Amino acid sequence: MNIGKTDAIIRVIVGMILPHLTKWGIVSGTAWGIILHIIGFILVFTAAVRYCPLYKLINKSTA
Repeated sequence: MNIGKTDAIIRVIVGMILPHLTKWGIVSGTAWGIILHIIGFILVFTAAVRYCPLYKLINKSTA
């Protein structure tokens, strides 16, 4: 577990907003929509399991 509570909350909020950017017309294009959905899913998933492989790679922890 290397993700703290505040970090997890921010990840969930951003992860839920990113996929909607194409619907709101802020970002256009199908490819960008898919990319934003994938990034959003990754953010929410890492917040749920409280573990980020990238943090492990760079030896960082917010927990």
